[in-house]
Parts: sequence; C-alpha cells; structure tokens
Amino acid sequence: MTPQQRRLAAGLFVVAWGTNVSTPLILRYQDRLDLSNSAAVAIFSVYVGGILLALLFAGRLSDRFGRRPLVLPCTAASALGSLVMLAGRDSLALLLGGRFILGAVSGAMLSVGTAWMNELATDRSAEQRLRLATTTTVLLYAGFGFGPLTSAVYESIGPWPLVVPYLIHAAACAAAAVAMASLPETKSRDPHVSLRPRLGIPPAARPEFFRVLAPAAIWVFGFPSVSFALFPIILREAIGGADIILSGVIGTLTALVVLLARPIVARIGDPRRAIPVALVMGIGGYVVGTIAFATDAWWLAPVSAIALGTASGMLMSSGLAITEEIADDENRGALSSTFYLAAYSGMTMPLVITGLSNVMSTTWALVTVTAAAVVALGAVLA
Repeated sequence: MTPQQRRLAAGLFVVAWGTNVSTPLILRYQDRLDLSNSAAVAIFSVYVGGILLALLFAGRLSDRFGRRPLVLPCTAASALGSLVMLAGRDSLALLLGGRFILGAVSGAMLSVGTAWMNELATDRSAEQRLRLATTTTVLLYAGFGFGPLTSAVYESIGPWPLVVPYLIHAAACAAAAVAMASLPETKSRDPHVSLRPRLGIPPAARPEFFRVLAPAAIWVFGFPSVSFALFPIILREAIGGADIILSGVIGTLTALVVLLARPIVARIGDPRRAIPVALVMGIGGYVVGTIAFATDAWWLAPVSAIALGTASGMLMSSGLAITEEIADDENRGALSSTFYLAAYSGMTMPLVITGLSNVMSTTWALVTVTAAAVVALGAVLA
C-alpha cells in the first residue's frame, strides 16, 4: 500500500471496528433489559437497515460529489453512533438507534472507501486488483474482529464495560478522520450524475453479476453473522458463565480467520473459481454449527466460526476483485455499493433464523438456511 492508502486504511479499520464493539455486549444488554432472543438479535441486525439505506445512495453521491465528502463525515458519524450506544445502555430504543447509525455510516464508508482505495492505487493490473481486494478484505475483517475482542476482554477486567469501549472507539474515529483529511480527491464532481439509486452494472456484465456475484455476495455476511451474532445467544445455556468471553472469542475468530482466505484465494488464482470453494466451506460451517446447537456441543462453535469466517473472506475478496474488474469509471462507486448492498443483506440471517424458529424448531430453521446456501452454490455452478 502507498502512504495515502494506509491513511485511508486507518479510516476503514476504525469504522469496521465500530460495527462490532457491541456484539459480545448484546448478552449483557439482554440481561440488563430482560430481552428475548429475538430482541437481542435485533440489536445486532437493525444496523442492516442503515447499511442498506446508505448503500442505495452512497455510491451515486460519491460518483457525483467525490469520495472525500462522504468518507470524512462518515468516519466522524461512526463516533457518534458509538456515543449513542453508550447513552443507550438502559434503553432498547437508543441501542437500536445507535446500531442504525453505525450501519448507515459503515455502509457508506466501506463502499465508497473501497472505491477510493482502488483509485489511489498506482498499479491497476488484474494481479494487483486481486491483491488489493484481498488486502482490503483482511483490513476490514481485522476491524470487525478487533471490536468484539476488545469489548469482551475489557468487560471481564475493567470498570464501566458498557461505556469505555465506545469512548475508545470514538476517539480512534477522530484520529482517523484527522489522518485522512489531506488525502487527494480521485473523483471529480460531476453534476450530471443522477442521485437516483442505480446498480451501476455495465450491460455486458449483468449476466455474470446476477448469476455469480449476487448469489455469492449474500453469503459474504450471511455466513459470519450467524457465527458471531446468533450462535453465542442460542448456545448460551450450554456455555454457562463464560458466555461473554466466548462470544468475543467467536466474533474475533470469525473475523480474523479471513487471513486464511488470502493464501487460499491466491493459490486458486481465479476469483471466479474461488467463489464455489468458499460456498462449500461456508455450508460446512453451517452444518457444524447446527450440530453444535442440536447436541449442546458449544465447543464446536469456534470450529464453525473458522469455516464461516474463511468462507466469508474468500467471498469478499473474490467478489471485490470481480467488481473492480467489470466496473467502469463512471459507475465504480455505484457498482461497489451494489455489491455491498447484496453482501450486507446477508446480515439479516440471524433475524431470519430466529423468525423461522417461531414456526419451526431452531434446528430446522438452521437446516433451512443451510439448504438455501446449497441452492446458491447450485446457481453459481450452473
């Protein structure tokens, strides 16, 4: 990475970090506010609404006004989201509001920031695109994993665990915003770009996008969200008193094993061949997690996390590489947002499973979602 890309990377990292500061603390909120499993999962899942709303407009806004006017304010707004979470420790409404803000800013920041990262590159070869996509994926997932780790550890050793982690994140956001303030704009203003949401998919690339990228993108977060947001909740009774620590470990493990994705994708070489391999790995992770729940074998949850996190990283890096390859200069921001739109929709998977659990057993709900992933694999291979 160039020095400019490193400064942008700091912003991407802290925003990704902020999305999961609260993840292991959801169990504490569940006890503090006497929440049902569905309400607890909703704290995690509501920010998907903010993400999806931001992704509908962020790409077009950045294609019209540039990258800086979105990335810098969104980094500051991530700090605001953490402060709302801090204030909401006794209010479900504020917790939902804080998570929604974090979702909106992360959706805008990660999609536009990814486009900006690519435009700051000096080498735009296919090999470099794959390397940069993989590096960006590792960076984002390192942020995703850093949040639950720091929160879970601090919760076990420090005072005010529902306050201090958010203050630390807010301060880091401020520092990152200052570091990025001097980055050059790479997209000139274009008043002719419509703000009406558009997919930004070049006509020639539409068959591949809808046949391969879209069904794969849903599982970018459809796999790991179940690992770090659902399994710790539904396995809580089997885990016992170490629930917060194990929740943090699972969240961090799910995110950091993305490091395994880099050599696997590099060895496969072609991102289009890596996608079905990743789907098979994720399906395997779902199967292991389902067995863990059905048998109370909570120690299988970290095993499932390794498979689900690796699959997610492979899907993200492969998807970003293909997205960058098929994008044109006019719609790069919009297409990046479209990919993330499909990916983040998978974050609702824990809520889908708890919803299905109201009409069938949780085990069968897990089996049903696993079957849906198998269907996606079939679509990609067709």
